[in-house]
Amino acid sequence: MKKNITGNNTLNFQNNLGNQTDWVRLAKMTDDEISYDKDNLFTTEDDWQGAVMKVGDKVIGHTRGKQLAPTKTPINIRLSKEVSDYFRSIGKGWQTRINAVLQEYVAKQMQENAHLK
Repeated sequence: MKKNITGNNTLNFQNNLGNQTDWVRLAKMTDDEISYDKDNLFTTEDDWQGAVMKVGDKVIGHTRGKQLAPTKTPINIRLSKEVSDYFRSIGKGWQTRINAVLQEYVAKQMQENAHLK
């Protein structure tokens, strides 16, 4: 269980990290004094567009925005166990890969059957 690092534990937190933050001075500051930083001016919503949270190199949280114009139709489809197992075994993005295979098939069929129109 982690210890709470707020309140009186702030100085202990400083010692544990071995960092150079002046926790005593910080504890005496008001919220307004803390939030103002002449070297880091206020940001706007536009400044944060496209920002992602990361832990190391791994992106965490929701990273995609709302889809403006849906390009795919949600459906339910029954696949054979072999097909499902194969695509899922490749890893994340298996539905996108199934879609790519089907798009390739459709394009080929349309090309082969163009003379029937």
